[in-house]
Order: sequence, then C-alpha cells, then structure tokens
Amino acid sequence: MVEVENKISEEILGDVAPCSLFCKTCTGCKYGSISYHAKELLRLLEGHEEFLDKNLSRDYRHKLDEFKAFKSKLKKYANPKCGGCRNGGAHGCSIKGCVIPECVREHSVNFCGECPEFPCSKVNNKIYKENVIKKWIEGNTRIKNDGILAYYEENKDVPHYIEYKRK
Repeated sequence: MVEVENKISEEILGDVAPCSLFCKTCTGCKYGSISYHAKELLRLLEGHEEFLDKNLSRDYRHKLDEFKAFKSKLKKYANPKCGGCRNGGAHGCSIKGCVIPECVREHSVNFCGECPEFPCSKVNNKIYKENVIKKWIEGNTRIKNDGILAYYEENKDVPHYIEYKRK
C-alpha cells in the first residue's frame, strides 16, 4: 500500500506545481499531456506531407502549405522546454522570478496550502499577475481544506487555459 501511495505522490508532485497550477496540462511542460499528444499526432501524420505533395491537384496545393504550417506548430507543442519547478527545470516558465519553489523547499512542504503561513505576502502583484494570484489562492485553499488527492482528482483533466475562454 505504501508503494502505491508513493507512486501516486510522485505522479501528483510531477503533475501539480507547488503553487497548485497543473504542469501536466500546460503547453510549456515537456512531460505533459499536450506535449505527449502533439508527439503522437506527429507520429500518426508521418508521411502525410508527402502524400499531399504527390496527390494534390494544382487547385489544392495551398493545402500542402497549410499542413506544413500546422506541422511546424505541432512540433513546437511536442517539444516544450519546461521540466517543472520542483527540480529546477522550469526553463520557459511564464512566471519569471517565481519564489514559490524555493519557499516550499524552505518550509518543507509540497504545496503552499500545506504551509502554516499560507497565504503569505511573498505572492504579490510585483511578480505575479492577478489571475495567477487568484488561482494560487483558490488551489491552495482547496489543498489546505480538502487535501491534495481531492484537488488533484477534481482538476487533473481540466484544460489549463479554460478560464480565458470563460471570460
């Protein structure tokens, strides 16, 4: 049972940043779902460019250029740079100067919501945007009140950027 709990903990720690944001669903995460699926699409589309090149009539040659542009963008999503902030691999994280990874290590916790000082003044609008602060408070309050397992199960498949569509 302990082995299963440790495995779940490792998965959760990889998928959820100390701030409570989900790395797993971020476009910048090199081990996340978007990267995985982009790589899988590239694999499944292997040879499609050549097929289009050989089979499109002159009137539809623009479709080849459209596919090439799509494939180029897909390669970017397949190969992001961020390896997560827990191991110092957050190359390309959108929050420059983030203090949270170091702070949770100093406080010997996995998430801000586990810290007795949460919420603290270290997360402020000098470094973080208002929407990030709001997500930080909401996520870590849920972790504090209901635990990481409940928070994880509720949010593991929620699209990372969905709130922008809702506005």
